[in-house]
Order: sequence, then structure tokens, then C-alpha cells
Amino acid sequence: MMNGCKDPSSLPDMENGRNLLVKDEMSKYQIVLSSEASASEVTAANELQKYIKSMSGCSLEITDDTSAPSGHEIVIGQTARDVYGDFDWDWMGEEGYTVLVKDFTLVIAGGSGRGTLYGVYGFLESLGCRFFAPDCETVPKLETILIDADYRDSQRPAFSFRDVFWACAFDEEWSVKQRVNSCFNLFNRTLGRSISPEWGGGISNAGPQHVHNFEMLVPVDKYFESHPEYFSEINGKRTSEFLYSQLCLTNEDVFQIVVNQIREWMKENPDSKVVPISQNDSYVIESYCTCENCKQINRQERSYSGTLIWFVNRVAEELKDEFPDVIFETLAYQFSALPPRNLKPAENVIVRYCISSCAPHALTECPANASAVENIEKWLEAGFNLYVWDYTTNFAQYLCPMPNMERLQKNAQYFYEKGIKGVFAQGNYQDPVSGEFGMLRSYLLAKLLWDPYTDLEQHKQEFLNAYYGGGGAKVGEYLDILHGLVLDHNREFNLVSNAVDIFQGLITDEMLAELDALWADAVAAAEDDETALLHVRRSELQYRYYKMLSKRGEFSDEENYEALAAAFNNDCGELGVSYFSEGNPIPWNN
Repeated sequence: MMNGCKDPSSLPDMENGRNLLVKDEMSKYQIVLSSEASASEVTAANELQKYIKSMSGCSLEITDDTSAPSGHEIVIGQTARDVYGDFDWDWMGEEGYTVLVKDFTLVIAGGSGRGTLYGVYGFLESLGCRFFAPDCETVPKLETILIDADYRDSQRPAFSFRDVFWACAFDEEWSVKQRVNSCFNLFNRTLGRSISPEWGGGISNAGPQHVHNFEMLVPVDKYFESHPEYFSEINGKRTSEFLYSQLCLTNEDVFQIVVNQIREWMKENPDSKVVPISQNDSYVIESYCTCENCKQINRQERSYSGTLIWFVNRVAEELKDEFPDVIFETLAYQFSALPPRNLKPAENVIVRYCISSCAPHALTECPANASAVENIEKWLEAGFNLYVWDYTTNFAQYLCPMPNMERLQKNAQYFYEKGIKGVFAQGNYQDPVSGEFGMLRSYLLAKLLWDPYTDLEQHKQEFLNAYYGGGGAKVGEYLDILHGLVLDHNREFNLVSNAVDIFQGLITDEMLAELDALWADAVAAAEDDETALLHVRRSELQYRYYKMLSKRGEFSDEENYEALAAAFNNDCGELGVSYFSEGNPIPWNN
């Protein structure tokens, strides 16, 4: 008798032509692991056991492959069992997986522990489980669990690097369930995602943060006073001003300092897979060094990325034997947006192109995006391994209604078809609670980064109905109206636009009343579900924010405007929303 299950001896092997896994809290099956299973394979077995019990009331026993085959097994990961003849390990790679039935054995295994975990969650999804958010999962209640006798599902990711860089999506377990594999971090590794080996690990960066790290490689405070020549020469003067300066990449001392600093970072974080070497963020595009040596390279390459790629190639070549499994990543951003004319990338170098584009429209469907498309394709034509950095929020107004979801799938398909290797989708990375639609967008992005051709509308509808409960249909209507307004009127805006400007002339008084009614109905429909009601009230904040900025609706009362705005801020605090914009906390949180 299996632990936690009733006596299964009376169960048939099949029912209605399908293998019978569980019926009436009984099962003949046990879960089998290798006796040397990795930590993540153990997690995979435990997760499968947990969710099957939650679905059916039956807790399957977990054993290892030193036991004799029982004839009814769920084999997890790579074991000594003779069940892998139909597995194409090369096709799966590190993160792909296969789930298949062989007689009365169900096999779930991937190219690594992470792939096996993904396979378990994929199988659970095939049974109806959904993992929408850390606080929103659906698990069907099933008296009977049947599996097709010829069941087979083989999947692998479209992109080798997948990051949904929204703070609401940093949760470790949710990330694994949605197959997000990036552990990139900021601010001395205090902000970002962490995935432990027990959950399959992820792709992590060396050093204090994954981007804009010239300042950390060669700190101004440490070197500028004694060696100003290490930093940008601009208008004939060396400068160290924060957000206005870079490194002098042709200086030989800078090269040695960077190489040695990377060695130190790799000692501190030996499991890191990516070493970032990227320009500082800057308020001005012309922050690059214009000394004669740097000028010469950039002239030859007809791009200010010339010195950057030349330098990163040198570092990658110097360190490739010490760190053969590491890639060196830099940015195509601001002054480095265009590829060099002649330089070719080292094999262990990745360029991450930062997309400046029209927010609501797909890259290939808006004239404002033509330069971004042209630049991406130039990098690819030049032979570079390319990731993209896609901006998916409004950084000037985190609470601005952002109708950009219609572009997500088209962009993901474009990236995949062009051969882009990885996607970093940056959103509101500071606020763990989104007052817009951060959780919905994160869920959809995660699905697309695994499979750009997935049925996104189905995923969206399932999410709305589960996350917002009875209010989901009304929230969906609101989203459809906003996206329709922007697209039907061909409204163009970017990632720092003002909410008032975005919707200027689009939302009539009659439509405002209609939107008010939708949110009132959504709140009323979710009242019996405390969690769903919380989700509705949080997501309504973006609409209230628009009304507050535009002084419409209840915020048209000028005499009481300040009190109404203060009440809105307090509501944000009550609902856990902390930031108005990038680096700008809501006043209650100061």
C-alpha cells in the first residue's frame, strides 16, 4: 500500500483506454528517483507528490532506483531504470524535457535538474494546474487521474536566457514554475532574483550587479585622483562625474584592473555564468572617451561601440581559459547602439541590445521603431550573439496605465525568428507589489520566453479569471478598451511618457463613466474573495492614478484635490505599492 493512499490492489491498470494513475485516493504508482539524485531532482519529486496529493488526496510514495521496478512508476530525472530509449538528450539540451509513458511507467526527465523540474510543472499543467502568481495558483480536484497510454510531450525553450525583471516576479518558486532562468541582480546583489540549487539554480552574474558596472570595475573614488587618465576625456578634460562619464578603454592599466577585478568577482561567485562589462548609465549620450587612441578605433569602426567591443573582446580572450564556461556580456545602449564596422565578436561575448521603441506597437509595425529594428539586424548581420533588453513598463510613472500587451507576442516571435538568444524584459524592478498589471504582464512574458507561439489569449483569460476572481471579466474589458483606444488611434508613446499625454483626447467623459463602472463592477464581483478583491483594488490604482494626474472623475474637485491625492497615496500604502516611478517612492513611504 502506498504511503498516504488507500489499498490500490483493486484498481485496474487502465480505464477507458487510458493509464490509471489515481482513483478514489488510490494508486499503484510510486515516484522513483536516482539514489544519487540532485537536489533539484529531489525537489521535482516532492513537488509532483505535493500537487498530486492536493489534486486527488493520494500521496504517492517516493523511493529510489536501488529498489526493484514495481511496474507502476513515475520516474523523475535520470535514474538506473531502463526507460530512456526514446529520449533525445541532444535535442533537449540543458533545459528541455520529455514526459512520456512507457507501458505503465511515466517518465519525466530533462537535460539537467532544472529541465526535470520544468518537466514536472509542464506535466502538472497538462492536468490543469496553473501557477499564475506567488499568491494565486489553481489546482483541480480530481477523483480520477488518467494519462494517455501513448502520452509524450517534449519541450525546450525558445531562448536560452529568460528574464522577467519585474519585482513582483522575483519569487523563487514562481520563477521556476514559469521557467524563468535568470538570477541577475543589482545594487550589490541586494535586488533581483535568486534561485537556489534545490530549485534548479539559474544564470547569475558575477560582481555586484549585472549592468552599468564600469564604475564597479574601476571605481572613481579609488582611482580618479591619482589616475584621471583612466576615465573619459570629454572636451579635452578627464571627467569622473557620476552619470556623465565612462572609462578610457584604450588605457592599458584599465585593462589590467578590469581583468583582475573580474578574477576577484569570480572567486566570490564561482558559479556565475555571465560576466558583465558594460558602460555606466548616463544622462548624456556623449559620455564616451574622446582621447586620441579611443577616437582612432571609433573612427575605424564608424561607431562608438568600437572601443567597447575591442575592449570586451580583449578581456574575454584573456580570461577564456580560466573561465571556459563563462560568457562576457556588454550592452548596445545609447552611444554604443550601432555595431562596429569591422570588429567581430569573440565566441564567448554576448551583446545585449537595449531597445528604444514605441511602447504600444510591435517592433515591425510602427515607423517609430524602424531604427531599433535596423540596429538589431545590423548586429546580427555582423555576426554577434545577441540578447535584447526590452522595456515593458513606464519608468517615469510606474502607475501609468500601460497598454503595451498587444506587442508582447509579436516582439517575442520576431526575436526568435531573427535568432536572438536571450531576452531581458525589464519592468518595475523596485516594487514587489504592482499597482498596474505587472503580475499579468510577467506571467504572459514568461510564457512567451519559453514559447513565442503559445496561445497567449488563453493564458490571459485564465489569468484574469483566477487572479481577479469574479472581477476578471470586467478587468479584461477595461484592458481591451485601453489597448483598443491606443492602437485604433495609432497613438505613439515611449517608456517615460506622461499618462495624461498618452490618453489626451482619447477618453471622453462618457468613456470615463464607462471605465468607472467597469472597476466598480469588478470590485463588487470580487467581494466574496479576499485575495481576488485585493488584486482588483491594486490593479485599479493605475486607473485612479490617471484620473488623479488629469484631474478627472472624483479628482476634478479642485477644492479637495490635495486631500484626495493624499488619500490615494495612503491607499497605495495600504495595498503595498511603494513607488511612483524609478527611484521615486510614494510620499507615504518616505
